[in-house]
Amino acid sequence: MSFGLKNAPATFQRFIHEVLRGLDFIFPYLDDILIASKSNQEHEIHLNLVLERLNTFGLRIYISKSVFAVEEIEFLGYLITPQEYRPLPDKVQAIMNYKRPENIQDLRTFLGILNFYCRYLKIASKNQALLHEYLKGPKKDKRKIQWTDEAEKQFEKGKNDLANATLLSFPNS
Repeated sequence: MSFGLKNAPATFQRFIHEVLRGLDFIFPYLDDILIASKSNQEHEIHLNLVLERLNTFGLRIYISKSVFAVEEIEFLGYLITPQEYRPLPDKVQAIMNYKRPENIQDLRTFLGILNFYCRYLKIASKNQALLHEYLKGPKKDKRKIQWTDEAEKQFEKGKNDLANATLLSFPNS
């Protein structure tokens, strides 16, 4: 598939879903495929099924970029284990070290990073409401922010809420 085409990612994602249709133990995202298995024996069976499907459709994998039969893995910004999934520690640390934004562009970046993990943040929209108010008005990204004490508290609360986030568990299956 040609790089740079506007609809290429969506088209490729649909294709991968079609290739792997019916395999309820996989989680594909573009060219990343997570295979969830309960045992090494089951993983071997699952892996063979996926490889057969990929081969049938003329797709290849790069062994050097692949990870097999591990108890935990980093996938799409999360650390996934058999019991839970949580934000990657280095991503949480990056948010904790984030300096108070000075302009709208920096605030928009911070909120985007924070909201990637919003499922871990209780009532995030309420707790970030004042920060989102700063985004209203002229769309000039370099517009300086006039911080209030309350906005400063919301900024710090957002960082601390993520650092102290409850881990999410998988439902019993």
